[in-house]
Amino acid sequence: MQADSALLTAVQQINQVIARLEPPMYHQPLPEFNGSSLGQHFRHILEFFQCLEDGVQSGTVDYAARNRNPLYETNPEIASAAFVAFTHALPKFDLVQPVQVRAEFGSDTRPCYNSTVGRELLFVYDHAVHHLAIIKIGLTCHFAHISVDKDLGVSPSTVKARAKAEN
Repeated sequence: MQADSALLTAVQQINQVIARLEPPMYHQPLPEFNGSSLGQHFRHILEFFQCLEDGVQSGTVDYAARNRNPLYETNPEIASAAFVAFTHALPKFDLVQPVQVRAEFGSDTRPCYNSTVGRELLFVYDHAVHHLAIIKIGLTCHFAHISVDKDLGVSPSTVKARAKAEN
């Protein structure tokens, strides 16, 4: 599976979870998240995808330059539609296209590093898996009646290792 296919699968998982959440559940502050919500984590994932998409067009990816659009964290339908919009852009990506990635280390200097679109797809995929694991914790603690895939938020290498251990 290529990075773009893996991202399509991740977006399908994301939208399956979002579809199961009522808006109050989606934007409810959760103590495990220090008052952040499931919606804020979905927004965060989405905006990394959008930063990559913008960077593919401009030549420079800047993950710190997120819009932090509150509609994505409060309105699950708008967030879901934006995830779908990203999947429409994904097939146009050239995985070997070089891009610069602007770093954010907390200082005034923001160096750029060489990368490729494919490498950045891997990054945003891994980043999404990480946040899906956090989202799964929130679901388990507060919305246990919402069923999700057992592998939601689990790295593919872990899924493979678990399957191998079971055999």
